[in-house]
Amino acid sequence: MAFLSVAGAVSRFIVLRSLTVLVAFTALLASVVLTAGPARAGTGFHEVPNFGSNPGNLRMFAYVPQSAVSGAPVVVLFHGCGGSAQDLDVTTGWRKYADTYGFTLVLPEQKEENVGSGGLVPHKCFSAWNPVDRTHDGQGEARSVVQMVDHMKENYAADAAQVYVSGYSGGGAATNVMLAAHPDVFKAGAVFFGMAYGCADTEDEYFNTGLFAPCPGRFNTLTPRQWGDKIRSAYPGYGGVRPRVQIWHGGSDPLINRNSLEKQRDGWTEVLGLSPTPASTSFPALGVTKQVYGGGQVETYLVSSMGHEVPVDPGTGIDNCGTVGQGHDSLCGAYYAAQFFGLDD
Repeated sequence: MAFLSVAGAVSRFIVLRSLTVLVAFTALLASVVLTAGPARAGTGFHEVPNFGSNPGNLRMFAYVPQSAVSGAPVVVLFHGCGGSAQDLDVTTGWRKYADTYGFTLVLPEQKEENVGSGGLVPHKCFSAWNPVDRTHDGQGEARSVVQMVDHMKENYAADAAQVYVSGYSGGGAATNVMLAAHPDVFKAGAVFFGMAYGCADTEDEYFNTGLFAPCPGRFNTLTPRQWGDKIRSAYPGYGGVRPRVQIWHGGSDPLINRNSLEKQRDGWTEVLGLSPTPASTSFPALGVTKQVYGGGQVETYLVSSMGHEVPVDPGTGIDNCGTVGQGHDSLCGAYYAAQFFGLDD
């Protein structure tokens, strides 16, 4: 009987031990399932053919690195006039930081069929001047981009609270459009040598290069309040939190005057209720002036000798990006934009 009691105790111990191991394994499996979404597989750079009704008739490309997991942030990246999505993330440095920090990229591309005679958009630009393409309720390009973000949320479990946007030249203007028209979607943005929201209401105004031209002209003819009113008009009645904005421009830009930085700064500081006087001024590199407004809601970078080109800093360090001879060698803009977004946390 004693032997049977011992045998029974051992049997019960084995059963309990097995149950403990099974529970632990089940918990581990559940943890893996919860923390790893479809983005964990890493689909690299690819085109997404069906992402919504696409009223703006744009193409969608995405980059999903192996390091991306469920809940990863999203950065929307716009090409400039005449550009394309292909290799934009590589030449600007954004792919390096997507791999390093584990966020995903969405790269809208203007369609060739929208361009040229008979097309709505010349020079393969995003039409930042067209009301249907630049307002919250408009059924145009901005709405297509929001649908791209929604696709990432639905198919890659992207974090809706960590959606950012950046772009270059005409893509910088498109960045201002997204920040103004959809402040409920984007947490922050970085504009590289772009143009202020609402600076042109027609195609002719947008491409006018005269001294008093509303977009790239040399003079700022509107008050900060007027620039702020333009931004507010993109989404009338919006009362939520506005996105933070980082603005980059070259002091030697031959296409878009450096005054464009001032126009953007005036509008965003006014909308955010910040003093137009910078809270701090620093010089992070030779010929680079950084100014911070308020508590950091707005930052500006003026690169004195940079033309209409991407700010890069070739090298192997975490703050280096780009290729020698391609872009302006000063600072890696993508690195400082990713820091501004908080993606390095």
